[in-house]
Amino acid sequence: MRVVLGEDLTLLRDGLIRLLTAYGMEVVTAVDNGPELLHALLHHRPDVAVVDVRLAPTFTDEGLRAAIQARLARLVRDRH
Repeated sequence: MRVVLGEDLTLLRDGLIRLLTAYGMEVVTAVDNGPELLHALLHHRPDVAVVDVRLAPTFTDEGLRAAIQARLARLVRDRH
């Protein structure tokens, strides 16, 4: 299973990468901010994303917004 990880805390991000890979998942990329997360989701098209809702630059809802934007873009792309 291909995973994109969006987490701003380095220690937690590294721990999640180790945990996921230990259980046979392929972490294709791990990012620490909303714009990079959106790019990673659109570029890598993972099977699953593990996303921190609050990411840089404002630490409010960038992770959530990136996930929603990527999902909508994927739905539109799959329809055509």
